Amino acid sequence: MKQVRGLGSRIKEAAHDVTKLKKGSNHSGGGESSAGSVAEEEVEEGSTAGGTTTVVSDEGGEQEEKVVKEEVAADNNNIGVFFKNRLQKMGTGIKTATDAVTGGAGNVVHKLAITKIDDDDGGSSGGVAKDQDEGEEEVTEEETNEEKKKFRMPPDDVLQKMIVIGKQKIKGVSIQDYYEVAWSEGNDCDKEPIYGPFLTSCGKNDVNVDKWESQEGGYKGEWCGENYTQQRIVTFNFMKQTIGQTLVSVQHTQRCRRIENDRCILHMTLKMKGFPYADCFVVEVRHVASRVGENDILVEMGLHVRFLKSCMFESKIRTNTTAETTKLQMDLLALITEGCKPYAKEIAGDEEEEVEEDEGDEEEIDDTAEESKDIICDLPLIRFFITLGAKIFLWPFIKLDLFDPFPPTTVDEALTNVRRRVALLDKISCDGVTDEQKDELAKEMKAIQASLKHIEAITSIP
Repeated sequence: MKQVRGLGSRIKEAAHDVTKLKKGSNHSGGGESSAGSVAEEEVEEGSTAGGTTTVVSDEGGEQEEKVVKEEVAADNNNIGVFFKNRLQKMGTGIKTATDAVTGGAGNVVHKLAITKIDDDDGGSSGGVAKDQDEGEEEVTEEETNEEKKKFRMPPDDVLQKMIVIGKQKIKGVSIQDYYEVAWSEGNDCDKEPIYGPFLTSCGKNDVNVDKWESQEGGYKGEWCGENYTQQRIVTFNFMKQTIGQTLVSVQHTQRCRRIENDRCILHMTLKMKGFPYADCFVVEVRHVASRVGENDILVEMGLHVRFLKSCMFESKIRTNTTAETTKLQMDLLALITEGCKPYAKEIAGDEEEEVEEDEGDEEEIDDTAEESKDIICDLPLIRFFITLGAKIFLWPFIKLDLFDPFPPTTVDEALTNVRRRVALLDKISCDGVTDEQKDELAKEMKAIQASLKHIEAITSIP
């Protein structure tokens, strides 16, 4: 505020000088009373034209009038130049004084420190600017660290089209370690195979996991339409309980790509054969591992049952397939999480910050787990209504032959099927009949068994 007061004094001085120059101009303008005298005036700093001594003689009215006009013009020019230079020197200070009235003392002190009012104030803004630069560098570094902690990859577009069946956050693990543990099968790394042994532990037979292949141009997904850098085939089979035991053959076409050290995508298409309606659909399963923050990853799994042709049991197939596949993939994710733990890096930091950062992800994971549990818990109720509706509306119009997975090709197979039906008939027919009727039914059943043995004997003769 001391400089502001000094500035006010300078403004008053400037106004006084201007008034003085104006008076001189008015005096020179009254040339009628100054004929025959010599007028001499020294113009102060800032004058650039007309600053010479002017002599007015009395040798004629025309010459006197001309000289007076030249002197008035010169004085006016001096006034303008002086005032302009003075304002240029104090212009910044005038602006600062205005801010003093409107902006408050704090704002004025800051602007006075960085504004050059006169020559004596030179160099005062250098220290302030340096301090500001240092502060900006510190803020920039803090903002960068904060951005790293809050880093999130954008959502996967294909995963948004699927049912999310599970999520799991794995701390301190890189995308490279995750890929090597979960999907490399020990090829080109020091990790142990995990996918093949997992399928074997689930009761799958003849498990074969091919090595990853790559080609120029990559591999395009049939359903998602995305391009992948690697592809491999996984095959196995298992016994499935349908109407009797049926051998089911399964083929997984797995495709994979990685986006630097930020994301790893594994997409697999499951094709099955060996049971009714197996050729009507395929199952799409997707594992997306994305970097979260500086050191963690979040694994999300999606599922989609894709029908290749229309089927009257689409709802039942979708429900059963979703439940079975969800359980299998959740078990696989748990195994992958355990396999990644030895390679997790411990990061020094505030645990409270990590807890706050993970709250949102854990809530999403819990919600997904609850949804999966709800689906599984509702399965008996859904199955009941589907079965009830089928018995009432569909069963009377369906031929039982449609449920035979494979028609018998030999006499032995046909006889085996007939004996099963006879045994079922014997059990059902004995319910709700009298003892006499039961005896008659028993005799008929024995006769049927004897006929079957006779047929078997005839067909076995070469």
